[in-house]
Amino acid sequence: MTVKDDWVFKAYNQFAVDVANISSHDLPYFSTALEKAAFARRVSAEPLLNRLVSANTLSEAAGFVAPRPFIVREVPSRQPGAKPVRVAFIGLTEITPAPPAGFKFVDPAEAARRIVPEAKKQANLVVVLAKVTSQQEVARIAREAPGIDIIIDGNSQSLEESFTLPVYVGQTLLVFTPFETRMLGELRFYRNAQGKFTTKQRFIVLDEIMIPEDPAAKQLVDAATKAEANARNNSKTLLENWLASSRTLVTGNSPDRDSSKSGSSPAYVSSAACSKCHLAQFMKWTNSAHAHATDPLPPRSNEFEASCLECHATGSRRASGTNKLEIARLQNVQCEQCHGPGSDHAAKPAKGYGRAASMQSACASCHTTETSPDFDLQAAWAKIKH
Repeated sequence: MTVKDDWVFKAYNQFAVDVANISSHDLPYFSTALEKAAFARRVSAEPLLNRLVSANTLSEAAGFVAPRPFIVREVPSRQPGAKPVRVAFIGLTEITPAPPAGFKFVDPAEAARRIVPEAKKQANLVVVLAKVTSQQEVARIAREAPGIDIIIDGNSQSLEESFTLPVYVGQTLLVFTPFETRMLGELRFYRNAQGKFTTKQRFIVLDEIMIPEDPAAKQLVDAATKAEANARNNSKTLLENWLASSRTLVTGNSPDRDSSKSGSSPAYVSSAACSKCHLAQFMKWTNSAHAHATDPLPPRSNEFEASCLECHATGSRRASGTNKLEIARLQNVQCEQCHGPGSDHAAKPAKGYGRAASMQSACASCHTTETSPDFDLQAAWAKIKH
């Protein structure tokens, strides 16, 4: 939920966080803040924006700011008179799902090979924060990008993986983070007289016995919980109201839907209207997943927002020149979602209406690599061809 994302962002800004790796899953949320105009305006008030790192996330549009590849932080030495230890933190992410418009991903190992030498010139230690596909992928990065001292892998998928012991790949130590932040992972560095570092790792259980509640953190959590509950209640109400208003199928024969009489723009009339002349196509549609696209929404009412209807219903559109969404009138993905409003055609049937100029672009508007990673256009079209 966007509300939850917003409160996570607030928490990072409120508390002392030196660096945050931005993963491919985070980028869609942060991309609006990384627009140059927005970034310049927000960065002073939201310091986390200056602490984001991702060496393999690049900007490919002039209007966007790419995350920094690495950040160097100084740690004061406990030895009197000794210089601070300089630590370079490099961010790496997996390359799926696909990035939002304006950004591109490169292979994380390739990015590490390019960035690590530069980071080593500025730091005593090079630490990579990695959110990649597997522990094997972490090992590949260590093999292909020598010079990394430690890679912290943040991709534990189960409680069992949380306790994977640290392991060396060449000279690089790989350590693995706990699952679902149930524990705090602590990595301690010890420097000997020759300037070499050794490490010790431990997990600290996050409960009220080991870690007493912090009043400021508790206040933030309570406010976030309340905001999330309100958002869920609003989402549920919004969905219920929309379902109620969209249950009645418009057949195209009511006067207020006949744009040819009123001179207004064509209106949506529903697949029921299309069935009067295109019965075979209508029957094929009724047996497709498009005819049931709204069905998954009620079980997810707590996470519903109007933008869901852009793909799960018919008739949503953005007002020209703005980002304001006109909410869909019809449930499911009906004929007019691809062919356009059909009131004029229903009133005076003729050739020339509704031809889709590009199946690829029409389908890709909803079936993205994030929402439908295994989508095959040709296989899908074979099922609904008409």
